[in-house]
Amino acid sequence: MVQLNTTPKSAFATQTLKVPCFNWSTDFHSASELATAMKWLGKDFNVLQLTRGRLEGHFSVVHLSGLSIFSIETSQLLLLNGERGDDCISFCLVSSGPNEDHRVHAHTIDPYSINGFKPDITESHFQLSAGSKTLFTVTSARKFKIFLERCGHQDLLETIHNSNSLRLNPQSHQATKSKLAWHLSHPIVNTQQRSLHTAHLYTLILETLTQENKMNFDRFNLTPRQRIAQELVSWGFENSTNPIKLDDLANIFFSSRRTIIQGCKENFDVGPMELLRLIRLEQVNKTLRSNEIRESLELKKVGDVASHFGFTSRGHFSAAYQNQYGETPRQTLLKTNNQTLALAYF
Repeated sequence: MVQLNTTPKSAFATQTLKVPCFNWSTDFHSASELATAMKWLGKDFNVLQLTRGRLEGHFSVVHLSGLSIFSIETSQLLLLNGERGDDCISFCLVSSGPNEDHRVHAHTIDPYSINGFKPDITESHFQLSAGSKTLFTVTSARKFKIFLERCGHQDLLETIHNSNSLRLNPQSHQATKSKLAWHLSHPIVNTQQRSLHTAHLYTLILETLTQENKMNFDRFNLTPRQRIAQELVSWGFENSTNPIKLDDLANIFFSSRRTIIQGCKENFDVGPMELLRLIRLEQVNKTLRSNEIRESLELKKVGDVASHFGFTSRGHFSAAYQNQYGETPRQTLLKTNNQTLALAYF
């Protein structure tokens, strides 16, 4: 259930995130439900569950003035891929749980690091480890640039344009994490106070970026294999109704089979055919959970949905679905229908 604070919109929420209140939170039980939560932030992301089992997660967000903080807790390894926008800079760090599977633009993150702040990246592509909670700070790249210039730190602009990750010492990581997490549990309604706290957080981020040795900034470079792996995810969601052969993928991406295979295994620990199959399963899961999508596609039964996304063997499909999500496709559909009936009744 979504928990909402019914106070008026914040300026940043109106202009950038399009969220109807200062703070809200929601549980999610599928990748598509998390994608819906991200869409409420004005972020059109595809989300993919990469590990097997039931997904339990929680999403929380709080808005200040021109800055938002949100957190994602997940029981499964998740991949998020989409557009973050032209005027957006983010700072993310692991709040709790493991981080060994955390990756930002295919780069494995270091323990006690802050990530995702390269301001001229318009795409988002990151993985969240199973059993983790991650904090994100999102603000205007233009505003943060002006802030750095007014504080006399123009030299830092070149550094963050060339990097996307900074290794912190444990004490600095803990202090930054604590101050960001505090705001998630202490939403501020007063407009003047919200502006003041935004200024405090800008200062906190600046201190975090400047107190570490510049050698701790990791230069941002994507190999051709990493780029193809990211492009394949977007392509897979856009072309999820028909299976495809590896040779055809090589022709589409003007690449060799070997490069595509290595890129997927390095980034997702699965080959390209398995990755695309997971995406098609995710699309089935999303469709079974949405009466609106099924009605728009004129799909009534589980078999209709499976066939629409290229699964021809009913038995193999059902086994793969249950193995991935911990329930049969029919159980997913029945839960969705029962929830719809309950809402209609009340």
